[in-house]
Amino acid sequence: MSNACPACTGWAHAGSQPGYDHIHRVLSLPEEQHEDQQRVLHGFATGFASSAEPGLAQTWVFFEHLEPALVFGRAGRMSVYDITSYGVYTAAREERFDHGTGRQVTTLHVAGRALDREPGEGKHFVRWARSVESDSAFYEGAPERG
Repeated sequence: MSNACPACTGWAHAGSQPGYDHIHRVLSLPEEQHEDQQRVLHGFATGFASSAEPGLAQTWVFFEHLEPALVFGRAGRMSVYDITSYGVYTAAREERFDHGTGRQVTTLHVAGRALDREPGEGKHFVRWARSVESDSAFYEGAPERG
């Protein structure tokens, strides 16, 4: 992550993470786009951190669906020695070509309040379990059931 970016350095919890050039906390997400030189995909980001020394640096993982983001956060938190906190937020993953540097830049935009540990969270775990295919890494989302 670039130290010259005020939006990154202005958020103490963003940390530095391989795979992302920038991690920004925003009030609203950029619009979804699917162009050749800029793609913005909406989804959810699970953030982990540790207050233990030396501790895990703030780490973010992006998901297209809420269900796996919640399950991932809860499973990670079960490692109480390495992860002391987590949160799941609405997010957008932006990839764009930067003409100034001549390379692809990846930014994670994180918005809103934490969506984890909300009343009714269990229904998301049930939907996730119904949609898991043991021979696939993809989550397609189970159809809503009454």
